[in-house]
Amino acid sequence: MTGRCLFVNTYYGAFLESHYSRNPALARAPYREQLQSLNGECFGDSDFYSSGLKRAGWEASDIIINCAPLQAAWARENGVSATGFDLVIEQIRAHSPDVVYLQDLSCATRPFLERIRDLVPIIAGQIASVLPDSAHLPGLDLIFTSFPHYVERFRARGVAAYYQALAFDPRILERLGSTDRSLELTFVGGISGLHSRATSLLEHLARETPIRFWGYGRERLPDTSQIQKSHGGEAWGLDMFSLLAASKLTVNRHVDSAENFANNMRLFEATGCGALLITDHKDNLDDLFEIGKEVVAYRSAEECVALIEYFQRHPERARDIARAGQARTLRDHTYGQRMQDTARILGQHLRRHRDAARLSGATITPSADYRSTDDRSEIPDLTEAWKDPGIPLAQRALVNRELQAMYRGHPPRVYTTLCEALGPLLEKGTRILEIGCASGYYFEALEYLLGRRLDYTGVDYSGAMIEMASEYYPDSRFIRADGASMPFRDAEFDISVSSCVLLHVQDVDAHVKETARVSSGHVIAHRTPVCRSGETRSFTKKAYGVECLENMFNEDEFISIFARHGLEMTNAIELESDSANDRHIFTYLFKKTGHGDMK
Repeated sequence: MTGRCLFVNTYYGAFLESHYSRNPALARAPYREQLQSLNGECFGDSDFYSSGLKRAGWEASDIIINCAPLQAAWARENGVSATGFDLVIEQIRAHSPDVVYLQDLSCATRPFLERIRDLVPIIAGQIASVLPDSAHLPGLDLIFTSFPHYVERFRARGVAAYYQALAFDPRILERLGSTDRSLELTFVGGISGLHSRATSLLEHLARETPIRFWGYGRERLPDTSQIQKSHGGEAWGLDMFSLLAASKLTVNRHVDSAENFANNMRLFEATGCGALLITDHKDNLDDLFEIGKEVVAYRSAEECVALIEYFQRHPERARDIARAGQARTLRDHTYGQRMQDTARILGQHLRRHRDAARLSGATITPSADYRSTDDRSEIPDLTEAWKDPGIPLAQRALVNRELQAMYRGHPPRVYTTLCEALGPLLEKGTRILEIGCASGYYFEALEYLLGRRLDYTGVDYSGAMIEMASEYYPDSRFIRADGASMPFRDAEFDISVSSCVLLHVQDVDAHVKETARVSSGHVIAHRTPVCRSGETRSFTKKAYGVECLENMFNEDEFISIFARHGLEMTNAIELESDSANDRHIFTYLFKKTGHGDMK
């Protein structure tokens, strides 16, 4: 699903003052001309997010709310007398966005969020620094952060949170043109209280190497600072990128709040501009770049100096790593790629919001009116019950409630159990098949809770379910097929998940055999009702008002069916237990052994 997104941003006051002082007529120019001039400088996030989101099919706009001349021009051209946040609210009203995306969470105060809540379906935020005290997290629908350690902290506070690394916009290279690498060694960045642990590193480099410095914060340093002697002053936007593009080696370090994680913009700005990045070692750095081949990392000031000296003596090696780092950034770390993910996530949240009214009247009783049945003649008709076209909307109404609870920090046990079974098996490129995918909601839940993109395929025998799944998750693969006869090659998937299917089918053996056939490694039988001492028995019930079949399996008999088809049980995770009535619900994990009836 696509929509309209308004990015609400702030720029450093020093940059704005510098830009308008260098362009004195700009303050009197029309709004669009001022905005184009500011974006042309490539400062901070610039229009990188909105441009990337446009490429993903969305409408997107930017406002810079602390730029007084720009805001005054908008107010003048739109006949608005408001100022400050009152003016921002008028801008939101005029843009009529589906999503307001706050790039600066110091804007996310409770009064402001409450005032715009009725103007926009989704309020999103982004943070890559210390969380401002004024930020009212419960007022946000979701938040993106480049700090991996912030994700669980935000989720624990009941806010939907996603890890998203920062990035680089290749348009910068077009604007820079060709640049000679005339600077041997640079540091381009700010000096502030947020970098308290790093200032001593920079002083050490200033004493021991021929490094040159640019950035804000010079005035914070004492006159005796070694950094002062080789500091070139502030460098904003394209001037900053020009320095990086002219650098052979450039040093990076993180703010204190990054803790053990690599996250800052300089990782991608420096590599994107083709400099050899020498950065502080972090636990997740190798997830972003291959250390020693695409970037180099130091663990101490002394090691940083040693790396600098080595690469100054071996310039060809430095060039090779710098080129590999730039290739990696241009391949994997662009705003265009990041915004594809953002578009998908925003689309899911927006779709769920828009569906709230449509689904509000649906009957959401998943199971009722159980009765035991020994009449097997009625079972074939009942096994077709889940194809009823009325079920998808009813089930989705329940699912959306569950997803909302998940995003507010309370995921249902059925979601976390499947994550517990699946998570330890996942590696890069693991292929997952879900049989009985319904409207595809486990795909959304698994990606969110496991924090990674999945190579996922969903199968369901209900055409209505597959149609809905494809509408909700258009970037995923959904196929209409019966779980007992699927159009896949042998071992096409690494893991097959039988998702609450076997309790609703008549020929369980055929389903298990087919599930085993298409898997190369593991099979998960999710959310399976069993008894320990009784026999396998069948019931009829009403599922969302439609009569259907439900099996309760004798556990030993159930496990033996899988064993017959070369599957060994390795784990059983309990969801529910009613020992008094000998009724239990498990998620079972099986490993393919290659023995048994595989034909």
